[in-house]
Amino acid sequence: MFLKIGELARRTGLTVRALRHYDDIALLVPSERSSGGYRLYGRKDVARLYRIQALRRLGLSLAEIHGLLDNAAGAISEVVAQQVAQLDRDIEQASMLRAHLLTVQNQLRASEEPGINDWLLALESMVAGSKYLSDDEQRTLKTQREGFADAVAPERAELLALLQRLIAAGVSPENPQAQILAQRWIELLLEEAGGDEGLLMKLYTMHWNEPSLHALTGVDRTGIRYISHAMAFARLQLYAPYCSAEDMATLRQHYVAQTDAWPPLIAEARQQMLAGAPSNGVAMRALALRWQALSLAKAGGDVALHAKLQSAFHRDAALRAGSGIDEALAAYVRQAIAHLDDESIS
Repeated sequence: MFLKIGELARRTGLTVRALRHYDDIALLVPSERSSGGYRLYGRKDVARLYRIQALRRLGLSLAEIHGLLDNAAGAISEVVAQQVAQLDRDIEQASMLRAHLLTVQNQLRASEEPGINDWLLALESMVAGSKYLSDDEQRTLKTQREGFADAVAPERAELLALLQRLIAAGVSPENPQAQILAQRWIELLLEEAGGDEGLLMKLYTMHWNEPSLHALTGVDRTGIRYISHAMAFARLQLYAPYCSAEDMATLRQHYVAQTDAWPPLIAEARQQMLAGAPSNGVAMRALALRWQALSLAKAGGDVALHAKLQSAFHRDAALRAGSGIDEALAAYVRQAIAHLDDESIS
């Protein structure tokens, strides 16, 4: 018994267009053709289509399915195992969020207003997920915040009030008061992240991108940018022991102007590193070029000054603190840039 494409589409709920596409990419080629050239699908074709749809439900791409169907059953078994593991992680994450929301609910029923950190944790759990933070990172934040968040809440409230006053008054991020504020703000965030520079950068990205968090924390993009620029001015002073007066004049003119471009670049480079991408791969090569260009730009195009900055950053942990760049990422980027240099020589 053979089915024409229209009948197969009707009985499976697929579109004729989808079945034609499967044929075009050799994913599901009909066993027969009628004398008029119509596609005819037999029992084996229908069985293969069933497997295709089953794998699609597991979230696999058509290309991945194509590679699996002609392999041994063990390959599909492995895919199913991976999907089960992902579901287990999703269930664990949902259970953690449910438990926290139940605590918030009980506080509300008892006519107690949940603290801002209770709301923040719930909101971060909802907006973050795998979009920004891994399960381990969310657990790290939860553990770090227990006790710590309440202890520093008064200081954070004072810092927020000061931040809002400085911005409203038009005070430059270069102002010493702004620099002190930024340094303490980043210190608290880094402590909350367990000293993990990578997690700090993820928190930065999440709070930059999510307006719902702006409303809750009282810090919008203007505030985040102000802190970031004030921190850049503070870090600039740390380079003074490594630079001449002329060098510092150049840095004051160019260094802070590159601030906004660094966080997304750092995040992309770290993602490549954590994915195990080779430092000389195509994706990392493009990031290394951007990194090199930004590094040179903050030195005003002065190659000698750029070399001084690189050396100081590598040797001085204080310059790396709160930058989102730990020693592992710095080494990975150095390797990628070294590959660029090798290419230019060869």
